[in-house]
Amino acid sequence: MEQYDNAVEAVMLAAQTILECGGETYRAEETAIHMGNGFGFDKVEILAFPTGFFITFRLPDDTSQSFTRRIHKRSLYLGDVNDVNSVSRLVSKRKINAGEALERLHNIRQKPQMKPLQVALVFALCCAFFTLMFNGNLTDMLISFLAGFAVRSLMPVYRLFRIPSPLDSLFSGMINAAITVLSIRLIGGNQDAIIAGAMMPLLPGLAFTNAVRDAMQGDLVSGMARIAEATLNILLLGYGVAIILSL
Repeated sequence: MEQYDNAVEAVMLAAQTILECGGETYRAEETAIHMGNGFGFDKVEILAFPTGFFITFRLPDDTSQSFTRRIHKRSLYLGDVNDVNSVSRLVSKRKINAGEALERLHNIRQKPQMKPLQVALVFALCCAFFTLMFNGNLTDMLISFLAGFAVRSLMPVYRLFRIPSPLDSLFSGMINAAITVLSIRLIGGNQDAIIAGAMMPLLPGLAFTNAVRDAMQGDLVSGMARIAEATLNILLLGYGVAIILSL
């Protein structure tokens, strides 16, 4: 019984981790099915969405059990998705049992991530070099760096107060534009290059890519949901900038 519980939890935890870390819904479904087959389940049926999934395990004695799991947080840790895929391949080849797979999945979820300060610095550097690509000079790069650092540093605060993702995009656009306008009034600069450069890392390119891949796999519900979410975030980013520039 313990081995069965471990197998069920391992399959569900693998699918949950993929969805939480920015993976496609079809990848979560395929991973769950491959792992279920590797654990010896007669059949595994799963229907995944960006915000959760339903899964049914059919046992050799023709009994079935169904479970539901909600996805409460989403981020972009594609390294974790790759690690989960590695565990799935080992399970499919029956090189590890359910207990070992579950332990490895817990280790993946508990491994230390980059510190918020490190993430903010990398984000700010991306903003600065995007500004350079838009024909900005060193002053423009510095302003873009400061704007990007401020925007990314405030994101943990949004999560702390459970601010919805769309409002996160709106506030990020407003902060970006506000810092840019104030800095230009003090030391001058290319407003368009600075704002565009600081906006680039905020654009949901991966979300659009995953949406297209889900749609091409026939998962139109998840594909359209991701496209709608990404489009809303883009519009609110632009609206946040427009609010400040119109003042």
